[in-house]
Amino acid sequence: MIDERAIADHFPHRPRGYFDHAAVSTVPVEVESAVAGVARALGRGTRGSSDWHELTDDVSVLLADELGVAATAVSVLANTGTAINSVARAIPFVGGDEVIVLADDFPSPRMPWHTIPGLSVQEVATTAHADRTTALIAAISPGTRAVSVTHVHATTGDVLDLARLHDACVSADALLIVDGAQAAGLLPGAARDADVYVAASYKWLLAGFGAAVVATGERFDDRAVPGLIGYMNEPPSPRLAVGHSNLFGMAALQAAARVRQGIGLEAIRAHTLSLARRIADGAADLGLPPAVAEPASGIVSLTVADAPTLTDRLKDRGITTTVRDGALRVSPYLTTTHDDVDLLLSALTELAPAHHPHGGHS
Repeated sequence: MIDERAIADHFPHRPRGYFDHAAVSTVPVEVESAVAGVARALGRGTRGSSDWHELTDDVSVLLADELGVAATAVSVLANTGTAINSVARAIPFVGGDEVIVLADDFPSPRMPWHTIPGLSVQEVATTAHADRTTALIAAISPGTRAVSVTHVHATTGDVLDLARLHDACVSADALLIVDGAQAAGLLPGAARDADVYVAASYKWLLAGFGAAVVATGERFDDRAVPGLIGYMNEPPSPRLAVGHSNLFGMAALQAAARVRQGIGLEAIRAHTLSLARRIADGAADLGLPPAVAEPASGIVSLTVADAPTLTDRLKDRGITTTVRDGALRVSPYLTTTHDDVDLLLSALTELAPAHHPHGGHS
């Protein structure tokens, strides 16, 4: 169980009624002091360099434990989009090679492949209630060289079965590239079944903007020829980082990881899923069905009429949600309380009749 008093100490500025962690999560106060510590170290010039090396080593270990990979597999780049574009340009494709993506996926894992000359990109169409894992596996062919997807769908909260998908990729000699922006920090061992796993710092990792955690496996490293080269990855290195890391971003990742691990990763996950399921059940009872009936992530996507107006009406009541693909997206996390959920469900009870997906009006 989450100790709400401890949460208040770590997050003294936590806003009440905040359900938009899938966009930007709240940041613990420890991040502020950690970033200031980097500035102090840099103020000593190279005399502070021992602090930098200790920081980078510690971040790799902390995040590797959470992701289920070796510390040597972890690096930190600028952001998810940059990381996946770097991955796309590091794979030595030949004419006729194919990459599989989901047609309704977030742009980061889907769009970079369209810019690679001679590469065939198959966009697999699915519906909100489809078995996306099975659809992807069925699309893999002898010419498939990579499958690029999000672990948790940013709109619906649907969670891919990466173990099944990775087995299918290995059988086809294809790489599995995963955008874990909506999973890392919440789902345990998230990167264990991927050849490349990329996670944004500002969502469930609680570290604000400026960094992306990247974990690469042997299957990727064995064939990678980076297209961006610098002093950190002179050939034949498979590393994607070309120069110095963002030390401020790494300090934020370190501080946030220590907070999450101190509270307890399993406790955070159980708390988040309990709240998500309560929201999904409560909304369903009001005639606002969730895209995923039994949420396995921190995202609950509700089918409503006129989601933008409903979002504004919730905002007037001090409740922050967002609209994704015409649905109302609600995303609780560590700092969300049952009182927050009470506030949300009370507001939805009042507003639901005007936003019922079948015959609603505004």
